[in-house]
Amino acid sequence: MQSNLSSDVIVEILMRLPVKSICRFKCVCKLWCLLISDPTFIKRHLNLAIIDKDIEHQRQKLILRSSSTPSLELKRIPNFYIDINRSLDDRVSRPLVYGFGYDHSFDDYNVVKFMYESIVYVYSLKTDTWRRAQRFSYRRFNSDSGVHLNGAVHWVFARGKDSSLVSMPRLIVAFDFAEGMFRELPRPYDDAENVTAIGVLGGCLCWLGEQQDFWVMKEYAVKESWTKVVIGVPFLNLRPSFLKNDEALLVINEGLIVYNPKEDTHREIVIHGINGRGNLEIETYVESLVSLNV
Repeated sequence: MQSNLSSDVIVEILMRLPVKSICRFKCVCKLWCLLISDPTFIKRHLNLAIIDKDIEHQRQKLILRSSSTPSLELKRIPNFYIDINRSLDDRVSRPLVYGFGYDHSFDDYNVVKFMYESIVYVYSLKTDTWRRAQRFSYRRFNSDSGVHLNGAVHWVFARGKDSSLVSMPRLIVAFDFAEGMFRELPRPYDDAENVTAIGVLGGCLCWLGEQQDFWVMKEYAVKESWTKVVIGVPFLNLRPSFLKNDEALLVINEGLIVYNPKEDTHREIVIHGINGRGNLEIETYVESLVSLNV
């Protein structure tokens, strides 16, 4: 195939296209197929979405599921051996907790898995192996999956093990993939109510208190950047999900709404087979050419 464009210009154009279009263009010619399948091109295509927010928003997609719909199984990861010589506290059975995210510093995808009370393992897609992580010193409330942001996965946990779980203050705890360590993130104020849920909205971490206080951390890990947002929709429970064109997609009372905070208006979204059928979950992701099987 002849073209008046240089190969560098073609690469720059292709890098800005969505994944579906690029995959179709593999059929244009053998040269394009080799180019698009090249690991260097795949990495550059992903990195462009990381550094360019407009490209990132264009490639953002949603996964919706409820407890009544089947889960996705994209890659089977290996089992791992656990040393049986662990403390009595470690042998206390707890709900399994997972987290998934991308580590920019090592260009790797990781799965975090909590076993028992204080054992944590991290799976690396690049090496296809598990490793033991820093000892876990928090208490878990449920089996909610973690929220990925800024190279870390975030959960709602409690500190300490000596008192009743109900009376422990709840905290936002993050596992940093690059450092391989847990750390606490600041709450909006020192005597803030217990955290009941966290999420990501518009690339910012969100915090929901027991009294339906909704806060957005405009600058990551900076306490002073917490900003209170008034949601003009009555709700028993809320999970932020997606922000685009000044509108937010929220899971409220196990239903979906699109909320406009500037105009304080909302509209319900009904998806056949999803709404009203058990615990509704929404995950956002940025599409890429990266294969989990490579």
